This record gives sequence, structure tokens and C-alpha cells, in this order.
Amino acid sequence: MSLPAEILLVDDEVTIRLTLGALLERAGYGVTVADSGEEAVTLLERQAFDLLLVDMKMPGMDGVQVIAAARARQPDIAIIVLTGHGSLDTAITGLHYHIFDYLLKTTAPTQVIERVKAGLAARDQELRQRTLINVVGAAMQELRGAPSPQEADLAAPSSARSLMVGALQLDTWRQEATLAGRTLALTPTEFRVLLCLAEHAGTMLPYAQLVRSAQGYDTGDLEAGELIKPHIHHLRQKLEPDSSVPRYILNVRGKGYMLSPMGE
Repeated sequence: MSLPAEILLVDDEVTIRLTLGALLERAGYGVTVADSGEEAVTLLERQAFDLLLVDMKMPGMDGVQVIAAARARQPDIAIIVLTGHGSLDTAITGLHYHIFDYLLKTTAPTQVIERVKAGLAARDQELRQRTLINVVGAAMQELRGAPSPQEADLAAPSSARSLMVGALQLDTWRQEATLAGRTLALTPTEFRVLLCLAEHAGTMLPYAQLVRSAQGYDTGDLEAGELIKPHIHHLRQKLEPDSSVPRYILNVRGKGYMLSPMGE
């Protein structure tokens, strides 16, 4: 029997927390409540959640800041926004942070449950698809075969073994990356993403090209953007001094990513 989905409910209004919390618990979900954005971020750092249900307008840290913090800490979390009214600003926020849905606070309880179910189902489908793509990509890479370091030394000049971009050094045969002498603990896919960016440092690479290079999978830009985003997130956590303010891996919104050639 699978564990119930965990939901983080964030709202400064006590009536909303009580009524929605009880509604979700009766529907079989695990519910944790927070009465402020600051408390929500603390909870996000301590516990994994499947879905975030957050009020857009709160004193102190508002909904947008909570959403940004949630995406940085738990990239796969589904997000539904609670709002008193719709606006162009909230719609733009949704596009930027990949928000699943907006619900008015006057929405009927049955519809709230329906949208929560739909948000969790969409998250599960995306995770399954990503896992499948990673498995297929790894299998394709294995089927292609990679030359051993000894064979590679005979087939290529020694300079091809190493690639440097500022303080970043990549050993292409050992699949190792160091930054200013510090070894980065990268997964094989993360290394391939970083290698692709490093080979074209200073040039924006489309999402689809990064997915093709790192995972051997051809897809459209929209889907590729979602597939590559988690790998970029983890790379930034391992590479950047402050992953919330990237200096090395830069985003060209809606198009792709670029490795800064000045990232010493």
C-alpha cells in the first residue's frame, strides 16, 4: 500500500488552514500547515512534499517568494496557488515557476480536491517519464560503448582528455570535474550536461540540444526544458557559490542555458 501524498498548506488565514487542512485530510492526504512564508521555507528544508498549496498574498514573505524557495529546494514539487483574484502578474508567475493551477479561495471544496488530485497525477506522470528517459538514455549510451582510457589515448591526442573553462576543469575520460581544485560529485548525466555546456562556453545551447547530448533523446523544446531543468538545478547546487544567484550556468529564459566563460 502506497503512502499518502504529502501536502504543504501555507496561508496566514487561520480559517483557510483549518477548513482546507481538514478537507484534504478527509481525502486521505498527509497535511502540514504553515501560517507564514518563513515557516513554510523552514518546513521545506526539513521535509519532502509532493504538493504545495500556497496563498499568494501574505505579510512578510509572500507566495511568490515561497514558490521560488520551494522550486530551489524541491524542484519536483507540484504547486497550486490560492488567490483572492486572478491577475496578469500571477499568470506570468505561473509560467516562470511551472505552477500547475490557480484556485480562488471561494472555490468549491470538491473542485479543490479534484485539482489537487490532478496536480499530483501530473507530477507522478512527469517523474515516470523522466525516469524512463533516463533509463533509455543510459541504455543507449551503454549500447554505443565508450572507449577505455587506454584506447582513447591511442585514438586521440592527450589534449582531448581535458577541457578547461576558467577555474573549471573536466576530465572527459575519467568523467571527473573539478572547480578551483575542488572535485564535484556529479552523476553521469550531470557530467554530460556540464561537458556539453563547457564545450560551447559563452554560447547559449537550446534545451533540446542539451537533452540530446546528455541523454541521447530527441524532443521538442518545451518538453526538453522540463527534462533538463532538474539536472541544471542540481549542477548549480554543486557548482555555484550561491545557487539562487547563478554566476556560471546562466539561463536564457524560454530558450536554453549557457556556461559563462568568465566563471573563475
